[in-house]
Amino acid sequence: MNGLCFYKLLKTAGLAITFSFFIITCDSQKISDADSLVENRLFIAHRGVNMRSTIAGENSIESVRLAKRAGFQCIETDARLTADSVLVVMHDNTLNRTCLTIDGSELTDKVFVAEVTMADLKSNYILKATEPDNRTKIPTLKEFLIECKKQDLIPFIEPKIVDETGKHYKNIIDLADEVMGKNNYIITSNNRANSVIRELGLHDVPLMGILYQTTFEEIESLGNIIMAISTSQFTTQDYDFFVKKAKESGFQTESHADNFNRFVMINNNEIDYISTDFLAPDLKNNSLLLIDYKSFKDFDYNRKLIKGTIQLSAYDVFTVKEKLPEVYFGGIYLELEIKGNCEVVLANQKFTIENSETERYKHQLMLYNSTPSFSITAKDKCEISNIRLRLAEF
Repeated sequence: MNGLCFYKLLKTAGLAITFSFFIITCDSQKISDADSLVENRLFIAHRGVNMRSTIAGENSIESVRLAKRAGFQCIETDARLTADSVLVVMHDNTLNRTCLTIDGSELTDKVFVAEVTMADLKSNYILKATEPDNRTKIPTLKEFLIECKKQDLIPFIEPKIVDETGKHYKNIIDLADEVMGKNNYIITSNNRANSVIRELGLHDVPLMGILYQTTFEEIESLGNIIMAISTSQFTTQDYDFFVKKAKESGFQTESHADNFNRFVMINNNEIDYISTDFLAPDLKNNSLLLIDYKSFKDFDYNRKLIKGTIQLSAYDVFTVKEKLPEVYFGGIYLELEIKGNCEVVLANQKFTIENSETERYKHQLMLYNSTPSFSITAKDKCEISNIRLRLAEF
């Protein structure tokens, strides 16, 4: 039985997995009263759960369903116009990066979305995915939103249309109102589009403004808006400053992260919406927990416990005792209290932690058709106080 069927079987049986964060003292387990890194934040599946067109096509209907299964609460998508003025879901202005011909061949010539009718898009092209059975047709925006409504996901819709008249923005908003209902979606766009929408008198439409593309004051003036604060465009100091300023001004905030360092910036702040291509959303109780390692005895290391901590020297390795199980679609979750200088491998990502005081860290990644790995290699002296490693099937 593959992971998908096993997941469905357990879900049908009504099984639920509950979790808490356990603090380790030697080999005993003690529950922490609060997890400051997990609040009521919402995760946005960026262009759906597609993992770079592997498990599903980018912005596909299947990517919406996978987002729901993984535990996302929101989904980001993009809207363009076809040659016959149909609103279609597509990020790029060409099909070449995300699509194949209907027979599964790569596109050799550039195919522009604006030069192809919706009927031609449906008849002649499919969205890329690793497995042929997961390659599906390009959805219209209406089809995409209907699936969002069905899956109870909040869509963040980015119009990829330059439209000073606002006509096409209004069409997107009218469609979102029709399918999702008022205030059950967000329009996220370049800040000129946001201004045009407000100039149309549409002050009740919820927007998201991107801070690095304009000023704080310009976004603030639009009202009814989420402030997107980039983890990649600002230094950590500036990022912390703008998040604090946004919170003090009463704004909700959004940030994107795909790797450990960006996620640390988010976890050190109270971010309301986290957009991602690869992070797993915070673990909920509808996931099948395959492993839950929360005691030092679950791990392999060549050092003795000293005052309830593992103290590693340079080149010492701390890893799991047994190979982790294969996961078709799931997530791996690491919570760690550590000080020193070390390199961490978590699934397909590698990152460095370097600090002189014990700090708490958290990282979590989606998995597709993967046998994940985990290890901590000391680069100098390194002290592990607490650790929890979980593996879940969605």
